[in-house]
Amino acid sequence: MVTGQLERKTQTVRRNLRLIRHARRGDQDIQARTKNKQSPVKQSAGNKHPSENHTRDVVDSEINHELSKARYRALDLADLMFGHLVTTSLARDILERFLVDGVVTCRKHQSKESHRPESDEARHALGAAYADAVAHACHRTDAPLEETKEPKAKYQWHWPQFPGAPIDENNLVAFLNNIADKALSTAKSINGDDSLKPRNRFAAPRDKHHAIPLSYEPDGEDMRPDFMAYVNFTAILLAGESKSGRNAREGLMQVQRYIRGIKRAQPWLRFATGMTMGRDFVALLRGDCSGMERVELSLSDGRGSIEFIRIVLGIILAEKEDFGHNPNVEIGERDVSVDVLEASSTDLTHAGANLMTTASQSATRPAFTISQVPNSSRKHPAPPPMAVQASAGSKRGRSQLDDPDDETNRDRNIGGKKSKRRKRTVKLRAFIPVRVHGRKCMGILFTSGSIRGRGTTVYVVAAADDGKTLLALKTSWQDVARADDQAAVLKKLVDNKPHPNVVIPSKSFQAECSGTASTLASIRALLDDELTELKVENRVLTVTISELKRPVAYFWSPHDFVRGLIGALLGILHRDISENNIVLPLCRDHLGNELGALIDFDMAIVGRPNMHQDSTLLLAEQDVEEMLSLADQPSSPLPENDQPYRAQRTGTTPYMSIGVLRGQSHTHYDDMESFLYILVLFFFSYAGPLEEGLLRRARVQGFVQPVTAGRLPHVTAWPAMFERWASGTFKEISDRKCSDLHPISHAGFIKDCFPHIRTRWASDSQCSIEPRVIGKLILDCWIMFARQNRRVEHGQFIKVLREWLAKYAGDEDKCYVYPFDG
Repeated sequence: MVTGQLERKTQTVRRNLRLIRHARRGDQDIQARTKNKQSPVKQSAGNKHPSENHTRDVVDSEINHELSKARYRALDLADLMFGHLVTTSLARDILERFLVDGVVTCRKHQSKESHRPESDEARHALGAAYADAVAHACHRTDAPLEETKEPKAKYQWHWPQFPGAPIDENNLVAFLNNIADKALSTAKSINGDDSLKPRNRFAAPRDKHHAIPLSYEPDGEDMRPDFMAYVNFTAILLAGESKSGRNAREGLMQVQRYIRGIKRAQPWLRFATGMTMGRDFVALLRGDCSGMERVELSLSDGRGSIEFIRIVLGIILAEKEDFGHNPNVEIGERDVSVDVLEASSTDLTHAGANLMTTASQSATRPAFTISQVPNSSRKHPAPPPMAVQASAGSKRGRSQLDDPDDETNRDRNIGGKKSKRRKRTVKLRAFIPVRVHGRKCMGILFTSGSIRGRGTTVYVVAAADDGKTLLALKTSWQDVARADDQAAVLKKLVDNKPHPNVVIPSKSFQAECSGTASTLASIRALLDDELTELKVENRVLTVTISELKRPVAYFWSPHDFVRGLIGALLGILHRDISENNIVLPLCRDHLGNELGALIDFDMAIVGRPNMHQDSTLLLAEQDVEEMLSLADQPSSPLPENDQPYRAQRTGTTPYMSIGVLRGQSHTHYDDMESFLYILVLFFFSYAGPLEEGLLRRARVQGFVQPVTAGRLPHVTAWPAMFERWASGTFKEISDRKCSDLHPISHAGFIKDCFPHIRTRWASDSQCSIEPRVIGKLILDCWIMFARQNRRVEHGQFIKVLREWLAKYAGDEDKCYVYPFDG
């Protein structure tokens, strides 16, 4: 018997690049951007506005877009993740013990009789399985890589205790924990070490019929892992899906959705992990900000059986860092309450009729998760049933106005009427960040994480000097290729006289976690000379700290938002104009001013001075105005050959200009057009401001997002006429916007807007401004852009906004109360 050992991460790990291949199956046919072909940027499942559609089909489509050409089959992934805990030789010895104990059987192909454990055939089968596993492992020395001939499979392995179809999740969890316990007991015996203790356990949800709410907006969907007990999406280490069939691919898309959910609920993770299992297979997936890696294994194969043991034993022994936790983020626990809808008898009957139908068809229901082993003295509350609805296509937040023309909503809410179904309050334990990079954390202000992309997250932290002043700490995974451009932009911002309407970071640095925290180097263990082998971007975790401002969602009047928009209308080329990048002041200054500001210059570029003339520009100072190019700069640098271009983005889809959607050069006119879309969509995203008391409370708490609260109560779903700006191909979206802004057809578009304005802004207890006042602002701005073929200068836009503020100042004084005094 070859004695294996449980190792720690002390050896140099080198990936076996011949085992890492593009997983082209499932990729959407999205044209790569090259020097000669300027295709538009890819859509992303992150950075979505709370009012956007979050149904299963929409999220799945956007995940496919963002992961296009960034999914890899990595046959050494299990060894990379758990090889430091369970060596190949140890797993081989455990498999041998399992063979003796009857946990697994082995026979030749075409044969019906299993080999006796002590037979020569059994030893040959173990040897072939071990050789195959070694050939598919990482290299943990500095020796040159050697090609190893993969042995030809000759034997059929079988796990008699694996649950039969249809697979019940409780039986599957029991099987996995049984395998884990036996493997751990065998490892203790082989190594003579009784100190080994499991850190994690497989678990199944107690409530089989309802989903578990995600933590932070904008998601209105709920997800229910099949492996879950007393933890929720703020604490999941791994989520997965079970399938009764033999095709692993059936569960891969669902697991990708769960991985996205984990990263949204735990945005501090460096990567997230998922699994899918079936009668004859297990697949392990890991998603980081550069894309997705996965390995698919057959349980009837010798190598697959060895790797299955490594995965199961590795999972229960792994520390939270092995599942992507960032050691610079300290996590605490808090009991939180959430209101959930009671299940109707129809829901329960439908859900209980066929468990496997629910498991395979639900849009938001992972098959299993891994939970940390609790302290014996700690009692964990049961998971909540469901936050909103039990339906697979859930897309609504907990309290939002629904459009009467929304086909998905007519049976439930008509014209803004709330559902009459009863609610109950349940408690759950949430994992929350309490210290981030050495600073006390009050909570999460914003997160746009999906799987691939920057994964921007903003924490509200206390200043290091007094511990009272609240600051915004932003973490994001920046493309290493753009590091020089970003450094140049920040240098320009710092060197020039600070502009009152530009939020400049007071500190910026790269985070370190066992060295530079980059996706391809520290997470995927690729060496410097290997980074170019993968045609995806390498991203590094960067941190910036700046003064805290008020998010647009916490406006106290429509006039407050318009003043914020004026402040953000600067003469600079930002290239990522969206509502998230406009902030409002915390309070009025000594002169009573309340102008907003522009933030997040990650996509800005330094170039030639501003070439356009705008004599009526009211806010931008010359030195800052000239620091960024507004001439015909390409929206991003292009490679010198026709090699596939790595992931780029020049805006958030609903706010992107027609020209940028069509792959044209990005000029200041495109930024102005994006500001127009922000203005228009704002009035269809909210049904008036939050109540005064909620605004005051939010200000005291630093505007952090409540855990499990989902969307804010005044958020409304976009009408279908605006959902068209967020879904479809970029050509389709640009054509729709072009039609809406056409000098001839724009009148019909404006006419169609007014019913939705009345629905949201008609007189009620919170807001009594007349909808026609809002309609007048939208009409004036839309006509200006339509008649000028979208070539509007900063000063022209600001002039229209100021004229509206002056004309309707009395409406603000009459209808609203300023909530932030004192």
